[in-house]
Amino acid sequence: MNEYVFNKESFFAESNHLYRRYPSDVSNMEHKLDQFLSDNPQASAFAKKAYLYQVAAQFADVELFASCPFYFELNTGRERNSVTSTFPPQPGIGCWLMKQFPDFVREFSQWSRYYEDNGLVISSSFTDTAHHYANIENVIRYGFLGICDHAAANLQKAKKANDTHGIDFLENLIIVCDCVMKIGERFAQKAEKLSEQESDNTKRRNYQRIAETAKRVPANRPETFYEALCTIIFTREICNALDGVGFAVIGHIDRLLYPFYLNDIKNKRINGNEARAYIDCFLSMTDSRWDLSVELPGGTNADVVIGGCDENGLLVYNDVTRMLLESYITHGFANPKLQARVTSQHPQAYFDLLARIAGMGMNVLSIFNDDVIIQAQYKRGKSIEDSRLYLAGGCQEITLSNEVNCRAYAYLNLAQMLQPSLFPEKWERVYSAENIKFAPAWEADTFEEFYHLFLANFKLQVQAFEARFNYFGNFWKTINPCLLFSATMIECIDNKKDVSEGGAKYNTDCFAVCGIGTLIDSLYAIYMAVYSKHAFSMEQLKNALAHNYSDEELLRQYMLHKVPKFCKSDDVTEFGGRVMKDLSACLNGSLNCRGGFFEASLFAFYSYDWFKNNAEATPDGRRKGTRLSRGTNPSESTEGIDVATLLHSIKYLDFTAYPGAAVLYMDLPLTIRRPQMNVFSDIIRVFIENKGSVMDFNVVNKELLQQAQRDPENHRNIVVRVCGYSALFHSLEQQMQNEIIERVQR
Repeated sequence: MNEYVFNKESFFAESNHLYRRYPSDVSNMEHKLDQFLSDNPQASAFAKKAYLYQVAAQFADVELFASCPFYFELNTGRERNSVTSTFPPQPGIGCWLMKQFPDFVREFSQWSRYYEDNGLVISSSFTDTAHHYANIENVIRYGFLGICDHAAANLQKAKKANDTHGIDFLENLIIVCDCVMKIGERFAQKAEKLSEQESDNTKRRNYQRIAETAKRVPANRPETFYEALCTIIFTREICNALDGVGFAVIGHIDRLLYPFYLNDIKNKRINGNEARAYIDCFLSMTDSRWDLSVELPGGTNADVVIGGCDENGLLVYNDVTRMLLESYITHGFANPKLQARVTSQHPQAYFDLLARIAGMGMNVLSIFNDDVIIQAQYKRGKSIEDSRLYLAGGCQEITLSNEVNCRAYAYLNLAQMLQPSLFPEKWERVYSAENIKFAPAWEADTFEEFYHLFLANFKLQVQAFEARFNYFGNFWKTINPCLLFSATMIECIDNKKDVSEGGAKYNTDCFAVCGIGTLIDSLYAIYMAVYSKHAFSMEQLKNALAHNYSDEELLRQYMLHKVPKFCKSDDVTEFGGRVMKDLSACLNGSLNCRGGFFEASLFAFYSYDWFKNNAEATPDGRRKGTRLSRGTNPSESTEGIDVATLLHSIKYLDFTAYPGAAVLYMDLPLTIRRPQMNVFSDIIRVFIENKGSVMDFNVVNKELLQQAQRDPENHRNIVVRVCGYSALFHSLEQQMQNEIIERVQR
């Protein structure tokens, strides 16, 4: 068979032709599902969800593209710009079961909206519905036939033990796996039919390639580079289509594919050009599906992971790594996001390629420091081998391959959580439903006393939110068990439990906290202005905060300009390291509803902007209505900080206390002349050596962005890093465009 050649224009045209018609009418399938519910009111949640797969396997349209060698698109009624499901339930049968619980949706929404209006929490879901990783490695290792065999063996054990829950779970999991294999067979049948009808030789050969492969994969384990890619794509997309949660992580691609590539090269089944063509098409699938011309508040949520190491600690950097990076450089993909795992031991060639992508202003790149992130996972009780296989999904959310990790569904406002220590009575009323009694920290005689009372008040708030999210999270197994997701987790089969009820090896929840720089500056301002220099009394400060600094401009200017700032002063940054350590102790270690633990994260998404209007004035001189600090960055009041100072500051901070990642946002000007790649390479190396956790690049030209605002039609290909996601600049609302321009000015 002739080798595959990627034609980007043809594939994008075909994709647009299909996806512009989404969401399609799937009422025929919804009627069948509703009838099943009516006829079987006592059916278990597992049985209801399994029937959804049976309906989809029989009636959902399978879609193929003549210019694409992969088979993955199952038409289940999803919106075009939604490869992941969300809560409240969105169009498509994947969310059908969730739609049966409107009272729960209403209860959660009312609770979350109340705390959002009070500037404390932003949460759109009772658990993470968008940032998971289906453990494709098990599908590669066993195929769905092997997974079924393993489930059948455990089913027999469950029957011998009269384990009714285990029997229910495993019987329906096997049904789901059978359905998935049937969907694969339907792709093969359609491809065979289309090949017979196709007169174009290139397109016909492509359909034939799919027809031959879909008969084997995903039922069987892949044997070739192409089959491995098919397994990865098929499994992720069918999960996205039908499990009712989203799978942001595509996988640790270079580690997974390299053995297949080597074997194919050795046996002359493939050459470098064809392998690269497969990679090009593989990476293009996100941009081709989504309508990137419209604003996407959360981005596409898709990412690939490269580099790092394997489970034995051996470096991953190979021909597949290089092909992936070169594909981004050649085609300028805005998505999927490129999550590059790096250590100081990686070769300079790897740093150079990453620096080239950063220096080109592609703005799809995040850098992950293996030395810090692996240690952060290990310190939380995960095995070193499992920790080495971490991935990152959505924006920068860390997850292990055998972990159900809910890291991006609840954002806490650190700045607002300081308020109860200053105004306890007011905030006891806000928290009345949680029955919290706050200590009046503002009455403390010393800063140390104030600080310890603040930590105690902070812990009370965290515990209240943990209890609430555990309450809501307990409903996951009822309203949307995820049987295919569970099938990819061998531990779920062994434990006879769904991912929604803690069947995976690791079960993690995470509160992402926002405004650490603002909080550190605020605490230091209290220390210096009130307790050390006695420039102002606590009563004066409280009065200024209560009135948003109106008629207190002198006090505000003192806080802004006389008090040293986090990341700019070594003393304040060292103090910030203490604060971060103490907060992590409050955020790490509590039990969640799935038998795992809550963990700390300094990933803030765009919450630093969303919180601004409901976040009260803060002691650092920040007025209500202005943004909080981003990730691990200093606050907006810290002006004129340079790259060297910012990179120097992270030496004082222990990011291993934040297993959910601690993100440094690096906004740099893109010069008109050819960028100096060694500068970006050096930045990455220093970041790694100074033990940073995660770094996002946003390299932009201020003048060019201003031109794009005035003339968007002629500047439609500019990609910017919004926060954890990338987007076309012209698709963003003006307020967000302005904020991105302002970053470079600062």
